[in-house]
Parts: sequence; structure tokens; C-alpha cells
Amino acid sequence: MSSIAGRLHPDTLLHALLDSVGVALVVIDSQGRFVFTNQAALRMLGSAKSMNGISLEEWRRDYVFRDPQGRPIPTEKAPIIRALAGEPVPPQYMDVTLPDGRRKWLHAAGHYFSVLGLTGVFVIITDETEEIELRRALELAQRTEALGLLIGGLAHDLNNMLFVVSQNLYVAQTDAGVPEAVRARLGQTTAALERASALGKRLVRHNRAQELHICLVQINDLVNVVLELVHPLLKSRVRVHTELGLLPLVEVDPSRVEQVLFNLILNALDAMPEGGDLTLRTEVVENAAMAEIEADVDKGRRSPPFVCITVADTGIGIPEELRASIFDPFFTTKPAGKGSGLGLATAQAIVRQHNGYIKVQSVPGSGSKFSVYLPQRGPSTAP
Repeated sequence: MSSIAGRLHPDTLLHALLDSVGVALVVIDSQGRFVFTNQAALRMLGSAKSMNGISLEEWRRDYVFRDPQGRPIPTEKAPIIRALAGEPVPPQYMDVTLPDGRRKWLHAAGHYFSVLGLTGVFVIITDETEEIELRRALELAQRTEALGLLIGGLAHDLNNMLFVVSQNLYVAQTDAGVPEAVRARLGQTTAALERASALGKRLVRHNRAQELHICLVQINDLVNVVLELVHPLLKSRVRVHTELGLLPLVEVDPSRVEQVLFNLILNALDAMPEGGDLTLRTEVVENAAMAEIEADVDKGRRSPPFVCITVADTGIGIPEELRASIFDPFFTTKPAGKGSGLGLATAQAIVRQHNGYIKVQSVPGSGSKFSVYLPQRGPSTAP
């Protein structure tokens, strides 16, 4: 070991040592130019070539930096710029969007130096994305659990109030002195209350545990239920179209499939901020057609026919370079605080639990189409 080190130039040895560490090491001179970046820095910052000689201001144009509260950090407020000006800057977390669209949580510490005639800032950066996203996932799970308990309590109280109202309506309807026109309106009100009670029960079931409860259902019924649930969220400029085919009964967990459709519809609405067309279609897809849809799936798992549910929008679409990542947990193109990046990942997990597949087609500027394929027979109960 010592004999090898003796044959290496000290600069070569130092560079080799710095390249071997797992944290990003960056040196920026007093002119705001990169003079050194180790290999970990290049990987972490998504750079395919050396950044030496590039000005910090020029380099920042391809990135988006946000503080932990999601607010953009302008160049003049950048921690490195402040450190170069001699301002003491404590270590801090930053939400960074790389040029290829990936988002990372980085922890950076900058140290001002003046050595051998060179002045500048030495920056140490670590990638904390996994740790922070796991922490956020735990917080989200805790909030979701608390929300489920809250919804359950509210639904219980609401059902009690609806019961009192429905009983009073019943008494009013049976009153001999009530005019027939008023009696008809009271009947419509009673029917509306019954629908409200049913929706409340479905919302509670939507927030229950993740264990599958398989039964024979008509998928078209689930589509109509979810459309009723999301109706208050539909913008006035969103036109809803349904093309529901003649389907066999399918063995699924209805509340979980409702969750898949709910997530897909919410994504579609987010993709159409200015309005557009939302189309839900159901049809039977035979095994031969499935072979064209997914040529590399395990053929032994196929069980014709498949029921296909399609959710299509005319929104902004998904760029091709991002399409492979949309089902990754925590991946989102929404602004900080606007999305967890778990909607599509959850949908895919549920579909796979049912031995099904979910596929996406999208054209930027023209919209996206998500197709969910569910086998007619339910998930195997074998271990």
C-alpha cells in the first residue's frame, strides 16, 4: 500500500481520495466559479461532465432551488453566494429539482477559506432524499390515520343527524294535511338523504385498513360511485363523458378499486387546470389483446377475460422522459406542498394486488390515458 502511494503524485493521490468518499465535495473560488467537484458531487447533482470553470450563476440556471417551506431561493439569496460575501451561513436543507426533472433533498454546509492565495467556499453536500421522504411518508401515514378517525367520527355524527331529519320527513309525509306537491318534494328530499348516508359510509370504508376484502362486483357501479364522490371537485369547465360497456362481474375489493379510480381522476383534474374533457370507459379485453398490451408479462398469470377501465383527460400530458418515473413512490411534478407523489404508486400497488396491470399513454399538450386491466377472477388466496 505504501509503495503504491509513493509512486503517485500527491495531487493524484488527493484527487483519488476525495473521489472515493460518499459525500459531495465542491470548491468555488472568490469569483464564483467551480474549481473542484469530486465524483460524488457530479452524481448527486446530475452532471455528466466536469463543472470546473463554470460560473455558479450560469450553473444555477438549469436547477430549481427551494427552501424547506417550498419557497424558491433566488440566486442573490443562495447560501453559497452569501458565504462568498463573508456572511456566516449555517448548514441547511434544500429541495432541488435537477435538469432531468428529478427532485432531491440535499443538506449543504459551506465553509469560507483562504489558503495558499486561493479564497472561496468549500461546500460539503449530502443526499438526504431517502431519509426525508421516508419521514414524510410516516407523517403522511399518521395524518391519514388521524383523518380516517376524524372522518369516522364525523360520519357517525352525521348519520345521527340524518336519521333525525329523515324521521321528521317521514312524519311530515304521513301527515294527512300535507299537499301532494309538498309530499312529492319531501320524498325527493328523503331520497337525497339516503344517498348522502350511503356516500358517508363509502367514505369511511375508503379510509379503512389495507387488507383486501374480495367480492363479486359490477365495475360500472364502482365507476358511478366514484364519479359521485368527486362531483364536488369537478371544475365547471371539465366535461365528463362515460362510455360504460357490458361487463361480467369481477372479483375485487370494491373500496380499493374505488381508491384507484379516485386517484386517477384526481390526477386527471390536476392535469386540466383550465378545464377539458374527462372520459371514463369500461370494456372487456380478451387474452389475445392483452398479449399486445404487455408482451413481457408472465403469461401464466393471465386469466381471460380482463376488464379494462380507462381514465382519459385532455390535459397537459406527461413528457416522455418522465413517463418511466410516474409510478415511483414520492415522484411528483407538482409544486412543494401540492402533492405527496403517492397517488399513482398506490394505484399501481392496488392493481398488482389484484393480479392486474396499469398502463399509461400520453402526448404532451394533448392529454393522458391510464388503463387499468383487472382479471375477471380475483387474486389468488394461495400463499
